[in-house]
Amino acid sequence: MPTIDLNLTSEQEAILDTARAFMRKEVAPRVAQFELDEAYPRELVRHMGDLGLLGGVIPEAYGGMGLDYTTLALLLQELATVDVMTAVIAGWPSCSLGRPILLYGSEALKQRYLKPLCEGRIMGATGVTEPHSGTDIVRRMETTVVRDGDHYILNGSKTWISNVANADFFLTYGSIDKSLGMRGICAFIVEADLPGVSVAPIKNKAGARSQGAGQVFFDQVRVPATHRLLPEGEGYKSLMTGTEIGRLACSARAVGQIRACLDLGVAYAKERQVFGQPIGRYQLIQAKVADMRVSLDAASLLTRRLAWLLDSGVERCQEEASIAKLFATNALMRAAEDAYQIHGAYGVAEEYHVGRIFRDAKVAQIYDGTNEIHQTIIGEWELGYRTARSH
Repeated sequence: MPTIDLNLTSEQEAILDTARAFMRKEVAPRVAQFELDEAYPRELVRHMGDLGLLGGVIPEAYGGMGLDYTTLALLLQELATVDVMTAVIAGWPSCSLGRPILLYGSEALKQRYLKPLCEGRIMGATGVTEPHSGTDIVRRMETTVVRDGDHYILNGSKTWISNVANADFFLTYGSIDKSLGMRGICAFIVEADLPGVSVAPIKNKAGARSQGAGQVFFDQVRVPATHRLLPEGEGYKSLMTGTEIGRLACSARAVGQIRACLDLGVAYAKERQVFGQPIGRYQLIQAKVADMRVSLDAASLLTRRLAWLLDSGVERCQEEASIAKLFATNALMRAAEDAYQIHGAYGVAEEYHVGRIFRDAKVAQIYDGTNEIHQTIIGEWELGYRTARSH
């Protein structure tokens, strides 16, 4: 069986150098302001597009970078070391927002939405979660669609949708017949300025503040039939197509944030003096630093394995995706706690950044499937309750 090559190619080095320079110059000085504004500046997204940092695995014909999954993971991890929201945005075209359009959208939809999305000229959002359902969205989807000639009438609402204020369009889902369950789901691209579409931001969140999450409401929205992905009732395929890649992206972001925790913890431990010596000289601090380093390596290797499987053409690697996401985000939470504790009272101060990482780490354990769900998925694989193994 082929082995994973952990060496970086010259192309990967060049991409990471570009990302590193962008983050250092354009993002790092402004991260605290993103938190206060609870929004991410659109002009930075356009700049990312100009630098080729948005297109990910999308083919160059549609404005993408044509990367492999390993390079995508490395890129997202580099971005997240400075700011996780920048990494979230860079991953959207490759994951649940852009990938369904690539696989199931018409050529016209790809040119109208996917290409400018990869180039940073427009922004979008994926509308899946509803006020009463998250993990069980397939069974309990309340948003409805009704055919009306060459349009569909969309009614319902979505919540905890990232980027609602900046979104020019939504990739969203509704049921044409609730009794059919997953076989009744339809997928649509809905422009944000259509009559009947409205948004309401969710403010003062504990974490993920710059993601600009909020609610989206659809009130008798007329969506052209040409904006439907897949035939009627087959939208579930669109809904699920980005899950494993989304979990790869989530894991990669967590790796970047663990690295940030380690870097910040080490720097502070060498600087802070207690009883006449740096606190890094004390074994309890060294233990926290050691745990962060071990977590960084382990999470990185699990993420690289998942990317390697995807690059190798494995059609489904659900268990490996759950393993990477579960471990990396739990490791991030522990690393954030340790880095916060090393900083003591200064962990609260925005200038030290660990408080922001701590808040965002909690959110990472919840989205892209709660970690409890990933435990269930892994357990079902190992007990044989899921049978179509990935390899």
